[in-house]
Amino acid sequence: MDIKQSTTDGNMEVLDNLFRQGGIGDPGDNHVILIHGDLLTKDWRIEHTPKNRFQYVIFLPGLFHYKMACADAIWRTYIQPKEGRDDENSLYQHTAVLRPEETGKMVSKPGFWRVHDIIHHDIWASMLDCWRIEAESQNPEWSTLENFAVSELKWDDVVAMSHTIVRKYPSTGRDKQFENQMLRNRDELMYIDVCQAMNTGDIGRVEASFLPWIYVFKATGKHKYASQMTKFLVNLQFNWPKKLSDIIRMNLLCNLSGHALAFRAVDWVVERNNLYTKVIYRGGGPNGTIEHIIKESPLIEVYRNCHVIIENGFHLQHQTIRHAQPDMTNTIRKLSMRIKEKYAHIKTFG
Repeated sequence: MDIKQSTTDGNMEVLDNLFRQGGIGDPGDNHVILIHGDLLTKDWRIEHTPKNRFQYVIFLPGLFHYKMACADAIWRTYIQPKEGRDDENSLYQHTAVLRPEETGKMVSKPGFWRVHDIIHHDIWASMLDCWRIEAESQNPEWSTLENFAVSELKWDDVVAMSHTIVRKYPSTGRDKQFENQMLRNRDELMYIDVCQAMNTGDIGRVEASFLPWIYVFKATGKHKYASQMTKFLVNLQFNWPKKLSDIIRMNLLCNLSGHALAFRAVDWVVERNNLYTKVIYRGGGPNGTIEHIIKESPLIEVYRNCHVIIENGFHLQHQTIRHAQPDMTNTIRKLSMRIKEKYAHIKTFG
């Protein structure tokens, strides 16, 4: 489709085209069609019939874009403001340890995956320091995490300690350095919770995360996301019929592989298809045109199947486009030592 999607008429034309390709006619009065996208923006057509007005279409927020908005909100809060970079325990200073050659990118246009990784690595180091302090407070012999790890503590005791850490270290106090660290711990843990809930397919936890992040979106200037997520949450919990809300909940995530921890947002699947269509198989040089992309798009699955046949024929390993995770053990240990030296999780009054 060579259709301009930046206008209302363009969006409606895209839907018309997709429904026509899929053989979808008038769904009638008792059926709806769910459309996943970035935001919930939708303008009504001035037409005579519900079909022409697209009244049966329900726009849903793409959870992958929702997660990207969460990461961007943390970046706007803790890295973008210049005033927040001078704190020796700031996320910007920690970025200099985690990615010393990319501090310039982090303050300009870091991109989603770079911010996503920084948040995970920073909270890992912070939580390790919290465990070190809590373990030492309960037993002086556990002065290091290595001593604590070999103590053969019962699992119930580990769970009890984790509850203590959650209550103690996302709290606030009158020490500004401590308070700033606790606030960042809270926000980063909220982001980690969203990521894990989406990966496990726990849509209840994902829904529970909407309201706290709406406040964060509003505070960081992401007003469209705040408004549209509020609208979606109100519709989901109060306006739509219960059966329709349950159907929507069950269709916000999908698991194409059937593996554990492999749930993905529907809009992530769409973006993956865009990757194959617009990047991997788009053609190079003068062939990378819209006409060529449209012409080649029906053959994407054929190309991929040819690759799979060749890979299987030669018994190749690692048949994936996913990169292996880097070994961050030494880097996380280095950041943990910095956090320990700066007493980030020790409250000091005065």
